Amino acid sequence: MITFMRRYRRSLQVGLLLVIGAFIASLFVFGQRGFGDGSGRDAVATVNGEAIPLARYERAYQAYANMYSQSSRQPMTAELAERLGLDRQVMDALVQEALVVQRARTEGLEATDDEVNAEVNAQSAFHENGRFTRRRFEEVLKRAGIRESAYVDDVRRELTSRRIRGLVTSGVKVTPAEVEHALVLRREEVRAAWALVELGPLFAAATASDDELGKYLSAHPDEFRQPERRKVLSVTLAWKDFLKPVADDAVERYYREHATEFEEPRRARASHVLVRVPEAGGSEGEDKARAKVADVIRRAKAGGDFAKLARDNSEDPGSAPNGGDLGWVRRGEMVPQFEQALFALKKGAISPEPVRTPFGFHAIKVLDVREAGKKPLKDVAAQIRARLEAEAAEKVMTARAEEIRPKLLAAKDFTGQAKELGLAASESSVARTGRFAGGGGPNPLEEAAFNLTPGGVSPPVKTAAGLVLLKAVETIPAGVPALAEIKDRVAFAVRREKAAAQALERARQLAEEARRGDLLAAAKKAGAVTGQTPRFSRAKPAEKLPGDAMLAALQAPLGFVTAPVGTQQGYYVLKVLERVPPNLGALAAERDKVTQEVLTQKRGQAWESWVNAARVNAKVEVHYTPTSRRG
Repeated sequence: MITFMRRYRRSLQVGLLLVIGAFIASLFVFGQRGFGDGSGRDAVATVNGEAIPLARYERAYQAYANMYSQSSRQPMTAELAERLGLDRQVMDALVQEALVVQRARTEGLEATDDEVNAEVNAQSAFHENGRFTRRRFEEVLKRAGIRESAYVDDVRRELTSRRIRGLVTSGVKVTPAEVEHALVLRREEVRAAWALVELGPLFAAATASDDELGKYLSAHPDEFRQPERRKVLSVTLAWKDFLKPVADDAVERYYREHATEFEEPRRARASHVLVRVPEAGGSEGEDKARAKVADVIRRAKAGGDFAKLARDNSEDPGSAPNGGDLGWVRRGEMVPQFEQALFALKKGAISPEPVRTPFGFHAIKVLDVREAGKKPLKDVAAQIRARLEAEAAEKVMTARAEEIRPKLLAAKDFTGQAKELGLAASESSVARTGRFAGGGGPNPLEEAAFNLTPGGVSPPVKTAAGLVLLKAVETIPAGVPALAEIKDRVAFAVRREKAAAQALERARQLAEEARRGDLLAAAKKAGAVTGQTPRFSRAKPAEKLPGDAMLAALQAPLGFVTAPVGTQQGYYVLKVLERVPPNLGALAAERDKVTQEVLTQKRGQAWESWVNAARVNAKVEVHYTPTSRRG
């Protein structure tokens, strides 16, 4: 919960993040480079004749990448972006937004100028001393490289989309019968026996002849199709070879001259108790939540252990087990209502009354306070030293790279010339992926490789390893490589397919025999691994059973033997040994939570249905390969 509270302003909705968060992030990722002016001269797609500009696509892509990086606490690499299908997600989101806005426009529901102005004026990025100023607004947009008209259009589109979604979902209701059905599904418990025909041993024993490889490649070309590639030779000037120690006086001088970098704001170590307000509960639900938090505050001020009260009462799963402890918090990390109450308290104080935020009602206690001040030099010296060493190394490396580049460019033998210069050349291929590197800009090596003419040598390209100089050797068109180039990959696929087919056949025979007799005996005959689960439910999953196998058992009647269930490990066959219906009377405390979950699900379904209906007769043309227009 604390993670989401700290990001609430940036991720209240994906749309708002796309519109406002993306360009703010660009200040730090792209500096002055920005994303283009948003004028739409390049279009990534058209929706019913309306163009989606390249600049909007790149802002949206960056916002999605930032969102994933923040929520997962890991950088958005090209490989991760590919697994997530980030390009496709961004394009789908922009097409959907266009459809929604177009329909809103025809029905007179587009956001007005007054609404757009109010939203822009509310953004803290444009505030000075707590108030919107035109000077700050223009300065921020200029630094982000976004035209005012493009930004205002983004805001209008976001507000319009939010209004339409609200109208579509506002009429969705949840009946008591739906809640009861959800409670049963959530809490009904099952105990099952299982048998697993493992893929691993079968894969290890599988073979693949050359004839089988050729046939498989002919039947599955798309599985091995590769984008356009450039074969390149490269040399790397490694950071480690240019790093030199920095004197202590240089570190001290930087510390004095950049004092503001090391200022620490006032921070508080906070603890809280959260009681949510059920969305479907109305004023009664609001009053109940407020009263529960007020009782916590009363008991805490009477000498009760706040940590124990949090463990017993808080509905924040992230902090409740730790006694409500949220750790050290500074201004700007929490939602405004929470931080306003928090920073009004002294060390050891408890909020005098429940604090309402979008998450519900809170009781807040300040465990400790650290006043604003400057970090001591001893605490930041290593950080300063590393920065100065890196800057000095990059300056020397860049000079060296510029010195050797003409020699590499003029050389007939790139590898030989590199050796004379004390460098090792390597050969590789770079694919045109269109992915963004590390959640930042386009992959710099990819851009450099595809901007080169045959025989050309790139300017130095900054990477994590050092500065790289590339020479373009050959262009390899998109397509399916020859079998010899990808023989290992094809062999893996053939062996995997054989193992899966063999495992599935064994599992089918196992299931048939188990239905006629004993699961354990049938499993032993098939060479399968066996086991039994304790009771489990959708709310309390079985620890060692994969999700698909668990779901198959939950959906099967008592005594039933399931069909084979495919998983990464192999094929499971399960027999339901026991079904225990829940005691609905004992689940009264969960009713509000389940009601909210069902309501959220139904609203999502209503919105998806509305969007799908808008797509039916729409003319959507996607005519863009991300990196094809960069550089």
